[in-house]
Amino acid sequence: MSRTRRWCEIAAATPVVVVFVTFYALDVAKDPRESPGQYVGLAVALAIPAALWLAASWLLVRHWWQATGAHLSTLDSPGRLLAAAVWTLPEHRRAWGGAMAAELAEVRGRSARWRFALSCAGAALRLPRSGGWPPVALAAGMAAAAAAAAGPLVGAAVPGLGLFAASFVGFLAALVVLTIARSRRVRLPVPGPTALVIVGVALTIAVTAVFLLRYPESLSPNGAVYLAAVLAGCLWLAVATPPSQTGNRLGPHLAAVAALACVLPPTLLNRVGSDEADSLALTWFIFGPPATLFLSAFVAGAVGKSFLTSVQAGVWAAITLSPLGYALGLAEGMRQYAIDGTLFDGAVAANAGVVLSAALSGNWVIVPVLALPFAVLGAGLGALNASPPVTQAQPGGATINS
Repeated sequence: MSRTRRWCEIAAATPVVVVFVTFYALDVAKDPRESPGQYVGLAVALAIPAALWLAASWLLVRHWWQATGAHLSTLDSPGRLLAAAVWTLPEHRRAWGGAMAAELAEVRGRSARWRFALSCAGAALRLPRSGGWPPVALAAGMAAAAAAAAGPLVGAAVPGLGLFAASFVGFLAALVVLTIARSRRVRLPVPGPTALVIVGVALTIAVTAVFLLRYPESLSPNGAVYLAAVLAGCLWLAVATPPSQTGNRLGPHLAAVAALACVLPPTLLNRVGSDEADSLALTWFIFGPPATLFLSAFVAGAVGKSFLTSVQAGVWAAITLSPLGYALGLAEGMRQYAIDGTLFDGAVAANAGVVLSAALSGNWVIVPVLALPFAVLGAGLGALNASPPVTQAQPGGATINS
């Protein structure tokens, strides 16, 4: 193994370790334990998802190295700088970037190469976008105005939802501006799964609004901003992903079917009313999302023979499953709380805010923290027999994977 690849693996693993160690330290500082065994138990509980993420980061680096990293490691520093600058260009400017990369290949002398690479990188930043910067500036101004107006308007209609509305419009508008700046056309390469994600996001907003109309001020500020961010991200991934990055159409459709199969059974089981059904529903609720993402990625990788396709299937499963699971889970939690004041698992809820927090943590924490690494692991196993990606090196370091 090359030293550069080893450093890439360390760089990918470091944020994982830092995040989980920081979470452990903050949790212990906020709620000191009574015995050493409790500290060990918390460490073991956090070590499990940390180990999953470390394995996932290793797999991602391994496949990135086969596709792109090995070629980039052969370039000198000016070549890497120019390759990074070309990568930031919109698609209609890539030909210019390729020409500059070809010019760099003919430049001799380290100082001359640095001067040329720096001048090209600066020119890449100054290149006019499609239609110029005025459309981007106009979109940014309209986005800021919409975000500022959304909070008071929605907050007046639904108390407690104003911060969410302002944050959601702001995040979504920022992503739209980014798409315009990158001169990326919005297409729907997989209309069915995309529509399902949009429906899930709409249901999430609608059910949250109904909940807050019944129980105002039960959504915390942190929860409102976090929910807005993840919903905007789900929409952007579903709508604005370029067709070239969507991979095999099987992945998104498979993910949509798997997500529906995951979210419906626990809701139906909870309506049965027996202890056995409640226990099975809770088990499904905990282990269903990781299994769904793992199987979606595994099957897509095994059929499509591509690690990228299988990872994308796992991501599609996540952005489909999370909104639908949250909407159905919160609706069921609201019904259960109105009947006897209990949560989905039968525990007594101190107030309505606990019901909303449980829905948020169950769908928007479990899926990113526990389920997403299972998608990467499933992708690695599903694409185990896939052929290495064919990398066509462009002059100066740009690469195209096929």
